[in-house]
Amino acid sequence: MFRKHLVSILIILLIIPLMGCGIKNAFFKKKVPPLGEYSTVVFAPFEFAETSPQYGELPTMISYGIGTKLGVRYKDKTWIFDQSQEVTPVSDKLKELNISARDTFEDIQKALKLGSAFQADLVVVGEMEEPKFTKEESGKIEEDKSQVSVTGAARYYSIHQDALLPINTVIIDVKSGNVIWEGRIVGFKRYKTRYRTGNPPKSEREETMLADVRRELVAQVANTMYPPVEK
Repeated sequence: MFRKHLVSILIILLIIPLMGCGIKNAFFKKKVPPLGEYSTVVFAPFEFAETSPQYGELPTMISYGIGTKLGVRYKDKTWIFDQSQEVTPVSDKLKELNISARDTFEDIQKALKLGSAFQADLVVVGEMEEPKFTKEESGKIEEDKSQVSVTGAARYYSIHQDALLPINTVIIDVKSGNVIWEGRIVGFKRYKTRYRTGNPPKSEREETMLADVRRELVAQVANTMYPPVEK
């Protein structure tokens, strides 16, 4: 029990710095002001803080996921983003302007230059960190049915896993040149798998967790920019 509580505390401590600027922003994230007046939005590729060949296609998958999700919700707006490794209107424009994706995150003037090139109202830039995976096997019996089982060996164990995928995000008004919002958004997914005595331990594969946490991050970014209307 103590070990499980310790692992939970460590996960919380891990999430807090990932979400930026301490506890306040971690649990009371500043809301994005209403973006309804902006009709054209361009997403710069969300490059990694450090080179990450292992996850080379992830930035495109994230921008595609966010742009597609918002495009389905708001068909009256124009969403500009890289759609695949071959269809890359934003990356192509960056090359034409001799600007890197990292430049747009580090230099607001270059982000504005990208937004202006598309005649966009908003430009969204960001910097990703590599996904993080944790795994905890307590080795303790979670459920014991040995007294009522015919086999006499029906004892169950659990493995707990977590996946995190953070991104630093900046939203810029192209016309005014002002930063509307900036903060850290984290995709988070928790897993619990059980296995029976005599069977090999069961756990989620990293490929599965990466796909899941990617979808979680896409939803978090979309919902942060355009919070669902409460009914």
